[in-house]
Amino acid sequence: MGFLLGAYGKLAAGSRYRSLQARMMRIQSKLRRATRDVANMEKMIDRQQKSMEQQLTLQNTMAKQAAQNSITGALMGSGEFKGIQEQFAKASALKEDGTMTDPKTAASLSQQISSKQQEASQYISQMNAQADTQLAMNKQYIENQIEMMRDQFLEPLKDEEDSLQLEKDTLESQIQVAKADYEACQKMEQADVKMLAPNYTGGQG
Repeated sequence: MGFLLGAYGKLAAGSRYRSLQARMMRIQSKLRRATRDVANMEKMIDRQQKSMEQQLTLQNTMAKQAAQNSITGALMGSGEFKGIQEQFAKASALKEDGTMTDPKTAASLSQQISSKQQEASQYISQMNAQADTQLAMNKQYIENQIEMMRDQFLEPLKDEEDSLQLEKDTLESQIQVAKADYEACQKMEQADVKMLAPNYTGGQG
């Protein structure tokens, strides 16, 4: 009886083991594909974020440079500033004895030139601050967009990967149980075979 139970149990456990192994191969294939999809999606999103941020930084640099050129050009090109420079050049011109033509006027005009330059510098600083504020706002917008992309495209892939990993772990446990059942039934069968075998070494009368 033990022989039959062992043989039948071994057959059933072996069939279950092979079926589980076949399922495991399919799950492993799906899991590898899911893991690859997750990695590819992460790379794509990271590249997108990097590209958008680089574009923002370039735009910020160009905006600052344009503002500086515009303000400096407006200052240097104004008739008032040119007039002050011309007057300063005349007042600070050296006479034959090596002294300035009009030191007091030259000093006053130099102060006006410095004041105009400081004014331009302040405008440039204000424009740079505005550009940096806009840059920060745009970066936050990009971060929000990237987060939406992750939620929409990456998270479903990760969920699938996690589900397949869980199924794989469950199958591994089931395979171990089926293997243990197979080995137990095999031992039962082998033990009963030994008991049923004729004893040719018995004593003779």
